[in-house]
Amino acid sequence: MAKKISWALLGVSLSMLACAQQASAEDAAAPPKAESGKPDIGPADIVVTANKREQSINTVPLSITAATGDTLIKRGINSTSDLAKIVPGLTAQPSPFNTPVYTLRGVGFYESTLSASPTVAVYTDEVPLPFSAMTKAASLDLERVEVLKGPQGTLFGNNTTGGAINYVAAKPTNVLSAGVNASFGRFNAVDLQGYVSGPITSNLKGRIAARVVGSGDWQYSATRADTLGAQRELQGRILLDWEPTSRLTVSLNVNGWRDRSDTQAPQRIATFISVPGNPPAAATLAYPYPARNARAADWSTNVGPLRNDDYFLQGALRINYILNPNITLTSVTAYERYKENSTSDYDGTARNVADNFVRGYIDTVSQELRLTGKMPRLNWVLGANYEYDWTYDRLYYNFGDSTTSWVGPDHMTFTSNFTKQDVQTAAVFANAEYEVIPNLTLQGGLRYTDSRRKFSGCTLDEPGGGVANAFTAIESGINTTGNFITIPEGSCVTFHGSPDINGVSGLYGVPYIAPIQSQLNEHNLSWRGGINYKTANHGLLYATVSRGYKAGSFPTTSASFDTQYKPVKQESLTAYEVGFKQPLFGRALHVNGAVFYYDYKDKQLRGRILDAVFGPLDALVQIPKSRVWGAEADVTARPMKGLNLNVAATYLDTKILNFTGYNNAGVLQSYAGTPFPYAPKWQVVSSADYDFPISSRLNGFVGTALTYNSATQASLGSIPELAIKSYALLDAQIGLRDPDDKWRFQIWGRNLTNTYYWVNALQSQDVYLRYTGRPVTYGMSFNYRF
Repeated sequence: MAKKISWALLGVSLSMLACAQQASAEDAAAPPKAESGKPDIGPADIVVTANKREQSINTVPLSITAATGDTLIKRGINSTSDLAKIVPGLTAQPSPFNTPVYTLRGVGFYESTLSASPTVAVYTDEVPLPFSAMTKAASLDLERVEVLKGPQGTLFGNNTTGGAINYVAAKPTNVLSAGVNASFGRFNAVDLQGYVSGPITSNLKGRIAARVVGSGDWQYSATRADTLGAQRELQGRILLDWEPTSRLTVSLNVNGWRDRSDTQAPQRIATFISVPGNPPAAATLAYPYPARNARAADWSTNVGPLRNDDYFLQGALRINYILNPNITLTSVTAYERYKENSTSDYDGTARNVADNFVRGYIDTVSQELRLTGKMPRLNWVLGANYEYDWTYDRLYYNFGDSTTSWVGPDHMTFTSNFTKQDVQTAAVFANAEYEVIPNLTLQGGLRYTDSRRKFSGCTLDEPGGGVANAFTAIESGINTTGNFITIPEGSCVTFHGSPDINGVSGLYGVPYIAPIQSQLNEHNLSWRGGINYKTANHGLLYATVSRGYKAGSFPTTSASFDTQYKPVKQESLTAYEVGFKQPLFGRALHVNGAVFYYDYKDKQLRGRILDAVFGPLDALVQIPKSRVWGAEADVTARPMKGLNLNVAATYLDTKILNFTGYNNAGVLQSYAGTPFPYAPKWQVVSSADYDFPISSRLNGFVGTALTYNSATQASLGSIPELAIKSYALLDAQIGLRDPDDKWRFQIWGRNLTNTYYWVNALQSQDVYLRYTGRPVTYGMSFNYRF
């Protein structure tokens, strides 16, 4: 099926290519290529494509943070998670199941299931990376990155409630060029990346980029002589740009990465015995705690190397055909493959309280067709896209030393659970910007989306794990239907609950044996409307209102009852925003600001349901009504030649208005008035860079950067062990460069104050855990452009 759809979508692009070539051949007097439309920008501006065309960031009526590829290299931004250093309002949380979670302006979905749709979507050259696990190494050889805040969907391929991150790869050049970046730092960290770009024939250009990252261990065991934390990554990309006629351009992007790095061990900071009195409780209570510093942790040694073995491959074909000087037809076809195989410790001890083995894959095919038009007072986009995702997520769980592993005399040691979700999404969209009178523009956009998700999954008995025997014993006490089933080894052990996930009554306590089957079909209409005015002094005032959706999903979890597999339906967010962008003093000073309000309905999150047998169990739940309001400011100043100052801040006030749920102790409580998790009230990023001439052939430079996050929580409510304290991180660099930037040498340091901080906190079985940030690191880098 995957191959058939992939070939069909490729056929769409090839058919379009053939028609375009034929049309060009028939038109002997083909019109010249339309003007590129590149804006006349000042030195403080970055060109972005948030509206599917090139514009100065300061003329786009959206809240956007953008950075060039050179800036990312200088600041040590090596992954999507690192973007939190330069984007106020963005947080990135690692998870024990190898899937990062992104939150923007407080809008996030902490669900590490491989197939969960994110609230913040990531793209590479407008091609969606629909699941967060695919995004870990998307920052190779970039022209820039754009982070759009607020609901997206009317112009991008996936609906989101939080925002979108668009990576733009550096493109092939008209002349032969090459470059290399080499860095060496603490823990024997080596980062080598380079590119070669230039013409191949008169109408074909190419670019090859590659990167190798490696390092030694940075964590150490609190109980023995052992270390962990090595990096082993490979990344690569091949770009080809072909221009057979003045009307037709074809771009091929083939890229991928492999990650064989160690998984991070969490830091155990407290004990929470799930089933007091069971045999493992005493040993867990007596286990020593690590020191409170970033490097100290502990992990199991009898489950194999704690390591990833993940890879990602993507092929994308983009075809632009100019129908006439004002209308362009674009086709984007893509295939993506992600596969993971990772082992991690989820309890912060050398015991087998919660050790994970994650196996899974994602296959995605997508196709977008759109028309883009430009008239004297009107810019418009009309298009459709289609995406099919095949996902498989299996979690093997070694928990023989936890208190939940005992059911009377029966001892469970090992189990697994899986979900298989196939998602089919089709959408049509339109967007228009109309200049009503000079400098006053109205904007409107619509997107209709139809999504169909099929689910199969359950918790499985693994041979020798003892789960089938224990669940058969449990069934003898809860199954009153007269339909008693002895659970066979290797089958599903998940019980029918009440109400049943398939609507079948009278089966409470009967095991499924075969996987549970279900589906979730949804549709929605997202939209955006806005007005903006360009002032006489080159400023911009804007107001927008928009509605976005995030698709529902099923969880991957160790489910005792099918009620834990109940899906969450789609969430919606209506956003109101007013903002301005204003250059001052001949663009020596630029000030941006915005205030916003989010009306949030059916917010998705991972919480708990209460079961009469097992107590509180993991499940996806929804908050009926909540809200966010906040403000942002960004000030960039160039008070003198060579001196660049920037400070940007986001203030958030998040609040649940209506939700009653179970806490970790299984007590039902109201969470009205509670703030969102992973939503610090204040986030500030700032930098100061000074570049100065030393001689006619040599420049010096020095720079600092500060990132600040105020305190927040990693869960609903005020659980002290799950608090994330405020922290500030200081980075700096100093070096020399060629006046034409042909080469650059710098010495750098990150987290120079060696701040002990953590970015996530979780409860797992009998323990509370933290995922700490890196300690102080330092090193040197050398860049050369040929």
